[in-house]
Amino acid sequence: MKKLFTAFLLISFAWSCSEATKDEPKGEKQELSETGMSIVNGVERSELALLMRKMYDEMKLVKDSINQGYEVKTDFYEEFKRIQTAHATEPEKIDDTYQAMAGAFLDNYSLFEQTAENQTEAFNIMLQNCLVCHQQKCPGPVKAINKLKIQP
Repeated sequence: MKKLFTAFLLISFAWSCSEATKDEPKGEKQELSETGMSIVNGVERSELALLMRKMYDEMKLVKDSINQGYEVKTDFYEEFKRIQTAHATEPEKIDDTYQAMAGAFLDNYSLFEQTAENQTEAFNIMLQNCLVCHQQKCPGPVKAINKLKIQP
């Protein structure tokens, strides 16, 4: 069963990556600005913004797997640890409060990975960390994050 789920997860991931590629405009350019932020199609995006978008996409895949009744067992994404060091669009918002919330997210992400029982609850706790931080620091993605919540 685990092998079947792992195969399904890999196929789903590969398929989602190929779908994302199809939706991108042919002329999409990515370069680095003088401030260290990426410029994608003329829009400046920070390292932290790009990381959080990737985290959102991953959490969406996890939600879908849980909703389909699969046990999700992932390796900790080393890249997500950069949440505490990545360059932000508004660096002044990276303060002690942000660092504490980012640390709490990483702790809860780690607990989620170790949870074989009730992954829905563990996922929602991890998601709650995202919501609390975004409500205080950067409210733009709050609606999208709320849509990730899994109803028990």
